[in-house]
Amino acid sequence: MLDKKSISVLKVLNKLATGTAYKVTTSEEIITTLNQKSQYDADSIRQIIDFLEKQEYINIKFSEENTYCYSLLPKARSVLEQETGKVKPKKSSPTILQYVYTMIASFIGSMLALIIFFSITI
Repeated sequence: MLDKKSISVLKVLNKLATGTAYKVTTSEEIITTLNQKSQYDADSIRQIIDFLEKQEYINIKFSEENTYCYSLLPKARSVLEQETGKVKPKKSSPTILQYVYTMIASFIGSMLALIIFFSITI
């Protein structure tokens, strides 16, 4: 389970990333993108990124001081979808018009089947 700070850093990493490709970013870039700059410093960003890597939310290709080359993993994308409320839409229930069309189509299909059956047997 992620805390609020980890989720906010993950959202920023997702915003900075492009698809599944690796992205190079710095701690300063992450801090400037975050809304609450006073709560974060380079050390806290490093700790959060290390935690996200250990929990398999991101993949770190390399890191030097305050520079990171990372890629988001599918686990992170699913968490972000849940956080933003972009969960798969529910299927809508069929309307009365759909029932009527289904009944008409089944009636026409049955009539065609009877016509073909009787034309073959006669």
